[in-house]
Amino acid sequence: MHDQLQGIARTLRRLTVREQLLSLLFVVVMLAIWVGSWFGRSGEWNDARRIAAASLAEQALWLERAESYDRSAREVMEKLDSAKTFGATQLSGRIDRLLRESGLSNRADMDPVRSRQGEIFNEHTLRVQLKRASIAQYVAFNELLLREAPYINQHSVQIKANRRNPEELDIRFEIASLELINSSI
Repeated sequence: MHDQLQGIARTLRRLTVREQLLSLLFVVVMLAIWVGSWFGRSGEWNDARRIAAASLAEQALWLERAESYDRSAREVMEKLDSAKTFGATQLSGRIDRLLRESGLSNRADMDPVRSRQGEIFNEHTLRVQLKRASIAQYVAFNELLLREAPYINQHSVQIKANRRNPEELDIRFEIASLELINSSI
């Protein structure tokens, strides 16, 4: 090792002052690039550490409140009648029946039911578009939907006046139901 350092010192003595300064500048620039990269990596590590700490704090909060959440879920499950929850085809059929009862079946366009599987519930969502409906028909349909709660609910409703006849409404519903998979939970 000592011989290598002496070789480097001999090489530096042979260089002119200008070459020595340029060599020193090169080493300083390389050192600055390395330090900058190191600070960047340490910043990324620190950000990841903060995110992990926040995630752990959130998980600790969930675990701390687990009994309360479990108790609330059990209370809700006891109140629900699993026979009244709707599967995908049952939801479609029930909404069709409600549309007929409110006199809107000829003005309605229903999309296919979308389903999302869960551990306790399956969520079924249905989009319904009503063209040129009167306010009275909308109110009648909305009241019929409210009677089906909590088994059928409206996620969203968009109401626009019809362009040709502003007294008529174009309405877009997103309706959802939860199907209880396991009533023994």
